[in-house]
Amino acid sequence: MFADIDDIAELLLRLVKTYTPSGRENRLHDILSEIVEEFGYEEKYVDEAGNFIASYGEGVPILLASHIDTVPGELKAYFDGERVYGRGAVDAKGPLLSYILAGALAMKNVNGLKIYVAGLVREEVDGLGARHLINNGFKADHILIGEPTNLGIAIAYRGSVSCRVSVKARGGHSSAPYIGDSALDRILKFLMDVKEKYHGSSYDEITSAITVLRAGDWPGNLPEEASAHLNVRFPKPHKPDEIIAELKALSEKYGIELNIIDSTPPIEVSINSLIVRMMIRGCLKNQVKPRIVKKTGTSDMNLLAKITKSIAAFGPGDSRLAHTRLEFMNIRDLLKASEIIASALIELSKKISH
Repeated sequence: MFADIDDIAELLLRLVKTYTPSGRENRLHDILSEIVEEFGYEEKYVDEAGNFIASYGEGVPILLASHIDTVPGELKAYFDGERVYGRGAVDAKGPLLSYILAGALAMKNVNGLKIYVAGLVREEVDGLGARHLINNGFKADHILIGEPTNLGIAIAYRGSVSCRVSVKARGGHSSAPYIGDSALDRILKFLMDVKEKYHGSSYDEITSAITVLRAGDWPGNLPEEASAHLNVRFPKPHKPDEIIAELKALSEKYGIELNIIDSTPPIEVSINSLIVRMMIRGCLKNQVKPRIVKKTGTSDMNLLAKITKSIAAFGPGDSRLAHTRLEFMNIRDLLKASEIIASALIELSKKISH
């Protein structure tokens, strides 16, 4: 049905060429509407948060959700005959397109299922789209999250705490720093303490990253103001409140003002959940060795697990390319992902109908 790689690449290029950093996702609504209509979806709408949702069928609700926002930084979008390059190709417009195609592939072979495909907003910022679904009582018995997993079935994501820290000082002349008061020195001491405390290097450890640092207005002056953005990631059994309390204690030690931007709990689900079992079958039916993976990042899966524990993340693409200038999506991988997901939906339909 989707054998023409050039046609699928053209669809992905349409998505990738439309620059949609968080907050500007509405630019993609009309294009997505045209695509899902072309593939036979029965209903489509944009909710109050800006999420794009298409659906077909009746019965047990299944949600295939990815996100339509990207990190800032527009990139040249092009197809080289094998890969589509550009911002969002891998994170996560490629996975989203694989979900749309999967739903279309399965359409004539599923009964008793209501298939939803959703492009959610602000995943890269605060998960507004996912939170809106939760707060408005969206129902789904099973959920797949479209993220680049290299065709691995992700059952876990670490939690995240993002914060902004700032400090003011009296400053002074750079020739006599020992009698001055540098805001930069104070915030650096705080940041280095955080890095020393959270210095992990694997999924099972707590890690920290300084993503923004600003200070100073003149080479000869000690900075009077300094600010930074900091992100801490952590696995179960750690909780956001635990991390926030530790950051607060350190900030008070150095007289730093701490503002929490976002906090998301870690998630890990059972390998025996129905959606994971169906994805394993989908892989086997398409000659792909099933791989169970745990992701070091955070996704909408962390939030949408409140709706159901039969949830996993899956998609084409290498997550190491996300948020880089080297984003690309191999179209054959995208097609393979859609075939695996379609097989899983058909298997799920058989399971439910029996």
